[in-house]
Amino acid sequence: MKWGQAATVFSAYGLWRATGLARAGAAVASALASADETNRTAAGVLLARAGERSLPLLRENLARGVAVALSLRVLGDIGGRQAAAAIEPLTRSADPAIAGVAADALKAAGKPA
Repeated sequence: MKWGQAATVFSAYGLWRATGLARAGAAVASALASADETNRTAAGVLLARAGERSLPLLRENLARGVAVALSLRVLGDIGGRQAAAAIEPLTRSADPAIAGVAADALKAAGKPA
C-alpha cells in the first residue's frame, strides 16, 4: 500500500462529505479503479458508508466504464430503488462477468434479478 495514495482517498472523502465538492467525490469514486487493493477497498467502504449520496458518483463510473464490477458491488451494498435502477441494465450486459456481478448486486440491493 502506498500511504500517500491512501491519505489522498481519505482526504478526498472527508472533503467531499464536509463540502460536497464534486471533484473530491470523483476522486474517491475513481479510487475504485486503483491498482492498490487497499485503496480500492477503502474507497468502496467509504462510498457504501456515504449511502445514497454516492449514487451519482457510482452511476458516473458505470457510464464511463470505470471499475464497473466494484461500482456495481458498492451499489448493491447501498441498496434501494435508485441503486437497483442503476444496476438493472447491466444484468443484460454482453459481458457475462459483468452481467453476473450485476445480478448479484441487484439481489444484494433487495431486488431479485
